[in-house]
Amino acid sequence: MSDKGQLVADSSYLRYLPGVLAKSGDGFLARYLRIFEKLLSGLDDQTLDGRRGIQELLAAGVVGNLFYSRFSFLFPKSDHDFIPPISGLPTAEQDAILALFDSYIGVPARSDPLAGYVASPLAGGGGWQADFMAWLNEFLDWLASWVNLVLDHGWTLDKKRLVIAEIMALYRLRGTAQGMSMLLNLVLDLPLSVHCYTPPRSPPVMGPLSINVLNPTPPSIMVNKDAGTANTFTLNCAYLPGAPLVSGYAPWLFLLQVVLPAYGDAQKILDTAGAQQVQTLLAQLTTLVEAVKPAASRYQLQILGGMCLLPDPYRPQLNLNAVLGTKTPTL
Repeated sequence: MSDKGQLVADSSYLRYLPGVLAKSGDGFLARYLRIFEKLLSGLDDQTLDGRRGIQELLAAGVVGNLFYSRFSFLFPKSDHDFIPPISGLPTAEQDAILALFDSYIGVPARSDPLAGYVASPLAGGGGWQADFMAWLNEFLDWLASWVNLVLDHGWTLDKKRLVIAEIMALYRLRGTAQGMSMLLNLVLDLPLSVHCYTPPRSPPVMGPLSINVLNPTPPSIMVNKDAGTANTFTLNCAYLPGAPLVSGYAPWLFLLQVVLPAYGDAQKILDTAGAQQVQTLLAQLTTLVEAVKPAASRYQLQILGGMCLLPDPYRPQLNLNAVLGTKTPTL
């Protein structure tokens, strides 16, 4: 009998016992087996706060998919998105997905609402959503640690899931221009839309900003009978800047091209807000590249579509919206 005085149904596991023991309504044994039925098969009641049984978790694919940040068991099989979104959805849809997730996990309410809590855009004002989001952020931190990744707590839930899902592929491309490009696009949310100048009383205009990562092409090798002729290849014991290379490229050097909107459309000149966006991005870019570039490699930063010193009111101005860059290598 339950705490509320209501009769509790006998466990269906009684049918697996010898006939002499499988007597319904005999009290202790019939209800004791419900514990194992709840844990293994699952029962549609509030025992153990509604947690699912092992059989239910296996049937829903939770056990096999919980450790892949896509969380496929939350979405219909017809959804072929790489990382189906959770954050940013309408409140009702978002809560429905989180409630389904919580029904498999059964996160208990925290006695201290702030204990272990990690701020998240999805946490809302409290309640079970805040408790579950605190657990989910901690779980993603733990999941990321298995692939040697430290998550930025400023990222959204979906950004964390996406980085975890892609980081192993990026590790395999480490040290290549392709890998560096993929990592910058992933972490910095590129391409980025930035504010551009518009005449007064005109609708705001946004322009695309992207970053190209290249291994710069060195000068061609010229063959001459006289080694003293200019640009003739000479094998030196150390590399000299600007000299030809037998390999055809410098594998230890990355050229980072920040492509501003004006590079593709001369009318899309950064306004004050856009210039601030770019300055913030450049600071993030240099910090990130310093952290992830391979040892003994260096990089050059090049800005395309920046300032043009012409008497044109639509061109960037030094004291307003110009972004100055340098091509000096960083060791």
